[in-house]
Amino acid sequence: MKYLIILFSILISLCSCGDKKDTSYINVAVSQEPVTTDVMVNTSLTGRLIFVGSVYERLLVLDGEGNVRPELASSYSLSDDGRTLTFEIRKGVKFHDGTDLDEDDVVASLNRWLRVYEKAGAMVGDALFYRDGNLVTIKSGNNLTFLPVLMASSPQSAVIVPKEYAEKNEELMTKAPGTGPYILEEWTSGEKIVLSAFPDYKGYGGGNNGIWGEKKAVCQEIYFYFVSDSTTRLLGLKSGEYDFINDLMSDDRVLVENDPSLETVDGEESGLIALVFNKKEGVFKSQEIREAAALSFDRKELMKSCYGDYGWSLDSQYMEKGSGFYITDIQDPTYERNVDKASDILSSLYDGTEIKILTSNLSNLEKIAYAAESELESAGFDVKVIVTDWAGMMEKRKDGNEWDIFISAFSKVPLPQMKSFLSPTYPGWIEEDSDAYKSFLSLDEEVTIESAEEKWKDVQKDLWNYLPSYIPGHYSTSYAKSNKLQGVIIQDGFYFWNAYVER
Repeated sequence: MKYLIILFSILISLCSCGDKKDTSYINVAVSQEPVTTDVMVNTSLTGRLIFVGSVYERLLVLDGEGNVRPELASSYSLSDDGRTLTFEIRKGVKFHDGTDLDEDDVVASLNRWLRVYEKAGAMVGDALFYRDGNLVTIKSGNNLTFLPVLMASSPQSAVIVPKEYAEKNEELMTKAPGTGPYILEEWTSGEKIVLSAFPDYKGYGGGNNGIWGEKKAVCQEIYFYFVSDSTTRLLGLKSGEYDFINDLMSDDRVLVENDPSLETVDGEESGLIALVFNKKEGVFKSQEIREAAALSFDRKELMKSCYGDYGWSLDSQYMEKGSGFYITDIQDPTYERNVDKASDILSSLYDGTEIKILTSNLSNLEKIAYAAESELESAGFDVKVIVTDWAGMMEKRKDGNEWDIFISAFSKVPLPQMKSFLSPTYPGWIEEDSDAYKSFLSLDEEVTIESAEEKWKDVQKDLWNYLPSYIPGHYSTSYAKSNKLQGVIIQDGFYFWNAYVER
């Protein structure tokens, strides 16, 4: 009888315990493999989501409300004239190789960032960061009002690494240790990235506000699997192979919503789609022919071809909703389609040269290319579509002879100056001597964010007239997860340092 009572007690305990917090691992399926760990150089969104914040950290970050907050800095200050920026660095922070973070590491890292990130370098002019006792300072003849925002959110991330790695300016930082809660444990090309918990991580902050605040490597390992096919990602989620998937396609939403074990996760407006014109080579050097192309596009068909019925809006603004730079009281002159006007422009200017549209097969972007092909042909263009994988497109778009339009998604940024396709050195090559670019540069002269937001109204008009790119709309990225996955932070992406699974 004694043994029956014990057995009965065990069975009752097993039946009543339910799911338990599992801190051993999380499995994530992402649609794209990063190009490199060097997030200072490469702008891959997937790379930033995997490495920045988890493996590498910055002096400053944006919280969930868009405010600049200290991360590896304990404090910072900007002089009244906006020309001097000073940081105090947190103490007791260790790199993954066991060495201590100090001011020399910060100086070397940030000066490398100035060299490799054109916009940051242009913003500070000839100035460099330097150590001043226990402070890190930069003094410039230029206005530095926008530099903290750039440091906190740049697509080329201002991460801090040990001095000896940062000083190798011409080399990609493939093995540089970071200070984050996770270490890069393994990268199997074409398969997966594995992050493992850093036992000596020193957290900061109290309650979380977006990605700012307390960080803990709750799970011992995070696996990021590279799964480009959306159906494969979804089937893996439904089977329990994955706990989280990115880039949920519109057609798949109903399958997630009808499964009680899964949840859809909708982010805020995440960025925009841009059809970037080649302004260095070919027919689109002509602003008038760019206008003809813009007038031939049906923006609704372009966005719907990619996203289906969910997760997008028709919007030609260069900035996203939620930003103070988002404008509602002015309109893009090419917003409405006008094929007849497009054809009239082409009749006297276009010589029939074949137009090459370049894009990748990532997240249905090729569907936008084929829709654009049909619309351009309706106005009289001769068009060819070139589709490659993401890495192939990035390589091919460097050569201005290989394409006339390239199509890509561009993630949300807090400042217009961070829009990469508005750089004269970025593929598309906006003309430095154009009035539109000179107008764009004038934003840097403003001494407050508020005055820059007001000036942006005129700058946006100038850019719409110049047409460096055609913006059909904005997108909101959707994800899906097991309802047993808890603690994921959603802020312009997804972060897992405080997450766990109830298995």
